[in-house]
Amino acid sequence: MNGYGRWTAFREVGLWIGALPMLAPVYLVLTTAFRDRSETGGSTLAPPAAPTLSNMRRAWTEAGGGTESFSQALFNSVLTTCAVVLLLVVLAAPAGYVLARRGSRLSAVVFGLFTLALIMPIQIGMIPLYAVMVEAGLTGTRVGLILVYLGLEMPLAVFLYTGYFRGMPTAYEEAARVDGARPLRVFVQIVFPLMRPATGVVATLTGLFVWNDFFVALVFTGDTDKATLPVAVYSFVGRFTAEWPLIFAAALLAAAPVLALFAFAQRSVMKGFSSTLHG
Repeated sequence: MNGYGRWTAFREVGLWIGALPMLAPVYLVLTTAFRDRSETGGSTLAPPAAPTLSNMRRAWTEAGGGTESFSQALFNSVLTTCAVVLLLVVLAAPAGYVLARRGSRLSAVVFGLFTLALIMPIQIGMIPLYAVMVEAGLTGTRVGLILVYLGLEMPLAVFLYTGYFRGMPTAYEEAARVDGARPLRVFVQIVFPLMRPATGVVATLTGLFVWNDFFVALVFTGDTDKATLPVAVYSFVGRFTAEWPLIFAAALLAAAPVLALFAFAQRSVMKGFSSTLHG
C-alpha cells in the first residue's frame, strides 16, 4: 500500500500553484460581488470588511431596468437551453447513427459538411442569418432564438454522436435484426440506451454554450423581454460607467444554476466524458 510521500506532496503543491491563476478571477468576482458600495474605492484585492447581499438584491430587481427582468431572463435561459438540448438529442442522435452505420460516399460527404460547419466562425453567416430571421418575423422571439442555437450546435452534436457510434460494436444491433426488429425499433430500444455517455457530453457542451452565450442572444433578442441571462447581466454596463459590484453579483446569480447542477450531477458528467474519450 502506497503512503503519502514527498512526491505526492510535491505534485499537490504543483497543482495548487497551477490553479492559482484560475482561482484569482473567482476570488475577484466573489470579493467584489459581496462588497458594499462604500468600499468600492478601496483595494480590490482585500476581502470586504462587511460582506453584504445588497448587490445580489439590486442585481435581481434592477437588471434591465425592470423589477422582473432578471427572473424573466432566468426563465428565458432555462427554457431556451432545455429546448435546444432536447431538440439536439432528438435530431442529432439519429443523424449520427445513420452517418456512422452507412459507409456510402454520400454519408462521408454529409459528415464532412458537418465538420466544416463545426470549424467555421459563427460571425461569417450572422448577417444573412439575421436577414432571414427578420423576413420570417422570428427576431425577438424565443422560437427564433432556439432555431438559431439549434443550427449553430447541430454540427457539434452530430460530430460527437457519429464518433461515438463508430466506436460502438454492432453485435446487439445485428442480433435484434435477426429477431425481426425494424431499424427504428433497434435504434430506440437498443442503440439509444447504450449512448447515454455521448448524450451526456452533448447535453453538457451544448447546454453550457447556450446558457453562457451573449453575442447571439444580444443580436436576436436585443433588449426585449425574451433576452437571456448574459444580456441581463450586460444591462449594468453603461455608456460611460460600469457598476462592477452589480455586474459580478448578477454573474454569480447567472452561474449559480449551472454550478448547482454540476455539483449534483458531477459524477455522471465526468463518467460521460471519460466513456466518450475512451470509447
